[in-house]
Amino acid sequence: MAASGKNPFAYLELAGSGTSFTAEIGNMLERADMFRDMTRHEVDVFARYVQAYNAPVGAEVLIEGDRENYMFIVAEGKLDILKQSGNYKETKRIATVRAGKTIGEMSLLDGLPHSATVKVVADPAVLLLMTKNHFEQFIEEQPEVALKVIRKMATLMSLRLRQTSGVLIDYLKD
Repeated sequence: MAASGKNPFAYLELAGSGTSFTAEIGNMLERADMFRDMTRHEVDVFARYVQAYNAPVGAEVLIEGDRENYMFIVAEGKLDILKQSGNYKETKRIATVRAGKTIGEMSLLDGLPHSATVKVVADPAVLLLMTKNHFEQFIEEQPEVALKVIRKMATLMSLRLRQTSGVLIDYLKD
C-alpha cells in the first residue's frame, strides 16, 4: 500500500483492453510528445504494454512520497502537479500538465518515491499507464524500441530540468 495510505488506482476506470483496443491506444500515443519521432510500428509495439484508464476530476493519480513505480502518458485532460512545502503544512501547484505529456517517469526509471502529487483538474482525463513490470517486460522483449523510448524520456526530463533551473534562477534573483 502507498505511503500516504491512499490508493491512486481506486479512482481509475479501465477504458479498454485487449488487442482490439491496442490500435486505439496507439492513436492516443501518437499524439504524445514522447512518440513524435517514432514510426507507427514502434508506437504500436509500445502500445501493447500500456493500458488506458479514465480518471475523474479530483483524482490524485500520483501521490508524493509513494513508492509505486509507474508512469502515465496523458492522452486527454489537464492535471496539476502539487508539491508539499518544507513543513508539510501547505501544498503548492508547481505546474499543469496537458495532453501529450508524461508524468511519473522519474520513479519508473529510478525506483524512488514520487516527487510530487498529480491531480486531475477541470475535465476528466484519459491516462495511459505503464507499470514497472510492463516496462521491464517491454525492455526485455523489445530492446530496440525500448532504447528509443528511454532516450526520449531522458531528453524530455532534461528539458524539464533546464526549464525548472531557469525558473529557479529567476526566483533567486528577487
